[in-house]
Amino acid sequence: PNPKVRGSNPLRGTIRGIILFTIEGINDLKTLSDIIGGELFSNNEPFTGITVDSREEVNGTVYLALKGESFDGDTFCQDAIANGSIAVITDNPETLGRFILVKDTYDALLKIAGHHHKEINPRTIAITGSNGKTTVKEMMGTVLDSNKTIITKSNENNQFGIPYTILRCTSSTENLVLECGARHDGDFQKIAEHFAFDQLVITNINNSHVGIFGSIQNIIRTKLELTKAVKKSGNVIEAAFKDLSKNHKLLKESSEIKLYDSNDLNLNTAWLYSCEKDSEHNDKYLISLNSENADRQIKFEASIEHNCLNAVLASLALEQFGYDINESMKVLSGFKNPLMNRFHIHEISNYLVIDDTYNANPTSMQSAMKTINDWKDERGRILILGDMYDLGDHASEEHKKVIKYALEMNNLKKLILVGDKFKNEIKDLNDKEREKVIQIENRVDDFPYLELTRESSVKSKGIVHRYFKSQGGIILIKGSRAMKMERFVKSIIKYIQ
Repeated sequence: PNPKVRGSNPLRGTIRGIILFTIEGINDLKTLSDIIGGELFSNNEPFTGITVDSREEVNGTVYLALKGESFDGDTFCQDAIANGSIAVITDNPETLGRFILVKDTYDALLKIAGHHHKEINPRTIAITGSNGKTTVKEMMGTVLDSNKTIITKSNENNQFGIPYTILRCTSSTENLVLECGARHDGDFQKIAEHFAFDQLVITNINNSHVGIFGSIQNIIRTKLELTKAVKKSGNVIEAAFKDLSKNHKLLKESSEIKLYDSNDLNLNTAWLYSCEKDSEHNDKYLISLNSENADRQIKFEASIEHNCLNAVLASLALEQFGYDINESMKVLSGFKNPLMNRFHIHEISNYLVIDDTYNANPTSMQSAMKTINDWKDERGRILILGDMYDLGDHASEEHKKVIKYALEMNNLKKLILVGDKFKNEIKDLNDKEREKVIQIENRVDDFPYLELTRESSVKSKGIVHRYFKSQGGIILIKGSRAMKMERFVKSIIKYIQ
């Protein structure tokens, strides 16, 4: 084998290290071929597992040649053989050596994962929505026994990440929590055909990625494909719709949470949800959860108000499996997302540097700004906001709303807007508003060396307003993933340390 061979990894950049899956009940080529509906061009031999990374030396494996928008695994079949795979799964009948021929290698992946899922049979919760998916998933992982639970890693929630997560289950896995993110209209159709869930949680739905999906209706239809995967004995919990059992009209605000029985969507329970901030503490809230059968008052600590709803959704979902909601909420009080760029607060000297750079859409952008605006803290605020992507025809309107909301915030010292989309929306600002706004291009060279002076000019060395040198301040950095706003975080922390 040649360890220097270049090859493919269909989730390069999101899954690190060797990707090797063992499949419950399958360890020979003939059985594998039968499960995926393929044609075996080889003698029947045992194998050690499935790999989708042709670059790693993993002897005795079967290489699955997946294809995507920016990669073609079939190109690297011979590389995989050179690195120790005994056979490949491909849709190319002219492949050299031992192979299993299929019509579609992605379908083969889903059939492999589907078989594994049925054999392991973990209690499975799927989570989807426009915001909050990752946080709800991480919260469930905090409450559930980590030794018996598999949850989606990081943001590996796409059409490949979902089956990959399922394939990480072992015979000791009792709970499986799947974060399900869609990138295109219809992404969940095949997922719903191959897997069965005990529960589906829908956090919310908004116009995030509407530029990709084409309309909010397409977003709704795509998300709701997952209801078809819910078992007859399962349930759906959501905070997005007025009444999913009757229509698909969205709630304007997350004021209700509903539980439906099975994929027939028979309404079981509706809770009226409200959340009030403790006037004396930035991070304490009083949550009310009222239904026909019970009224609950829960004191809760959270770094951001949205996490109150996320915690309630996670706890109500787990309550259906026998977990006490009050105990779950206690565990989650003060929850800090282990993923560093989701409203992660760096406390440095007299500064709070808030890294919320994982991604951005209009709802999450306003939620982050509202949180720091509501804090009882006299320190000044700087917002460093990058363009929001995938908003289609709504882009102009939504960027204007963000600017308007930001300029109305308490104690705002500077609003730094990064990128062309924001640049297009500042031309109509009046002179007073322009005094607080700085717009910069999204060039790599701009990030590490900016300093904002009292006169709002842009000079080299740093990016922190001199106003903060003695008094400290609160700095929020947020933008879409493609903007790479984490570069600001590193620059600011380096400057103020």
